[in-house]
Amino acid sequence: MFLKPAASSLHIVLLVLVFIAGIATMSLEFAASRLLTPVFGSSIYTWGSLIGVVLVGLSMGYHVGGRLADKNPDFEKFCSILFSSGLYIVFIPFISSSVIDFTSTIKLDMPSENDGNNLNSLVATFILLAIPTFLLGMISPYAIKLATKTLDRLGNISGNLYSVATIGSIAGTFVTVFVLIPVFEINHIMYGLGVLLLSSSLVGLRIVPKILVFSIIIVLSYSLVFDDSQIISLDFHNVHFYPGKLIHEAETLYSHLDVIDNYNSINNRALFLNGYLHSEMDKDNPNDLVVDYTKFFPLGMILNNDAKKVLFIGGGGFSGPKYFLQSYPNVSVDVVEIDPAVVEVAKEYFYLDDTNPNLRIFTQDGREFLANHQEKYDLIILDAFSKSYVPFHLMTIEFYNILYNKLNPGGVIISNHIGSPNSNQDTSNLYRANLKTMLDVFPIVYVFPTDYSKSIQNIILATIKSENSGQDSNSPNRLEKEELVQLQENSSLTIDVNYADYLLESSKVKTDDVPLLTDQYAPVESLLNPLSSKPYSIEEQDNSNTPINEKETGIDSFRITFSFPIAFMAIMLIVWGFSLNFIWKNKNAPKQ
Repeated sequence: MFLKPAASSLHIVLLVLVFIAGIATMSLEFAASRLLTPVFGSSIYTWGSLIGVVLVGLSMGYHVGGRLADKNPDFEKFCSILFSSGLYIVFIPFISSSVIDFTSTIKLDMPSENDGNNLNSLVATFILLAIPTFLLGMISPYAIKLATKTLDRLGNISGNLYSVATIGSIAGTFVTVFVLIPVFEINHIMYGLGVLLLSSSLVGLRIVPKILVFSIIIVLSYSLVFDDSQIISLDFHNVHFYPGKLIHEAETLYSHLDVIDNYNSINNRALFLNGYLHSEMDKDNPNDLVVDYTKFFPLGMILNNDAKKVLFIGGGGFSGPKYFLQSYPNVSVDVVEIDPAVVEVAKEYFYLDDTNPNLRIFTQDGREFLANHQEKYDLIILDAFSKSYVPFHLMTIEFYNILYNKLNPGGVIISNHIGSPNSNQDTSNLYRANLKTMLDVFPIVYVFPTDYSKSIQNIILATIKSENSGQDSNSPNRLEKEELVQLQENSSLTIDVNYADYLLESSKVKTDDVPLLTDQYAPVESLLNPLSSKPYSIEEQDNSNTPINEKETGIDSFRITFSFPIAFMAIMLIVWGFSLNFIWKNKNAPKQ
């Protein structure tokens, strides 16, 4: 049996439950963003899908909740709505990986590849969030109906309840962003939200829901916390794409971070951000350049052999800075990395010696650093882009004007991009738009595809601020392949890459069909989209371009590993379905 709160205390109980529902709504939205970003990227499409689905769910919940409350308002029914939302949320950690995996690989029948991939993120968001936000939206109008005894206080009561719900949403936002995400795993946050809703709803429910909550907490808490083999990793790329041993995992302010040992080789250690490789290190030779595209960073020292001051925008595992510090003892290196957690991981796991007097590390946005930093550089290396995310403000005309002014005469820019070197492929759009933008500031830009065997690859763009080139001259001298060969032979470079073999004639790269990127217009999400829609990592392509998840056996192990939580969820839903039928149809509201 249960006791309905007395009229004098009902209003207080409703305020508390509405407050909790407000917390859960916003906390759920921010936590869900961490599930979607590793696969669909942190683009306007992902956030638009997330915000749009939440608003649709809430608005429908407001409408349906009000209609149901008018028919036969009852406190137990109200608590059953809260219980249902918690029950769905508590299982999100156990279904999110398979939902996102499925929706990211299906081919939607849309007129363009861009639209299809954008809709994939929308479908995933709808499956995960539409039902719980719909149920949470029903809470406030139903609570108003329960709390209102006379019409003369309707405005005051509804105002109080909606105010408390909003305060709960504000609390949920700040607590999730500043406390929960930096400290806890996302699956634990999601699970905690579900348990909070389930537990709070028990104030008005009978014995069966209480038994369900007790069972869920005991069984799923064990599966989630103590038995790792029963957990669906929220970064499902761990199953399909990480050949190696996970030694460190964290949710940072900007990304999901993984450190993987034995990656590709027993001696190699790799850094993944949001599911994509960002750095790789040979533990026996930690200062060597392992990833192919990083071997093009020393190209800057060939184009400007007098360089003394080097700036890296983007740190990652600090492969480039470590190599420069070892290979060029007279060079000072500044590194700007926006994520302080990445810097700490580089120190702990990638053997970064931050006590080196020639190294300075700045944890801030690269453009903000350049705008406020007075020093000029002989070489600036841009390595802040990835396959799933591009900070658009580091690709515009305005940004390249800042770079131009921060270079000493003879200074060099080396910029890493990702795409196809074939101008006829839509996967070349992003790098070609960036090339077009750079050419508006620097008259000559050299293009270096790094691996012609791959359809999508790292593409290096290089330019020189020569004494007779730049914005003040229309006739700079172009470096020919023979001159580049001579410069490399005369250098002390030991990298086994003949840069001249990779030099692509930039004048042959078509740029008339891509936009010029400015601070006001930089549609990098739509340009990046063809890349992020590919279900394989660049470093793991082969000539057949077969997606990794079609060649490995991770999916089979996935089905075996996660069958227990899914089966348990099905049983709980069946039991709760009978309980709902009893509450809403078969029984009248208990009398006082």
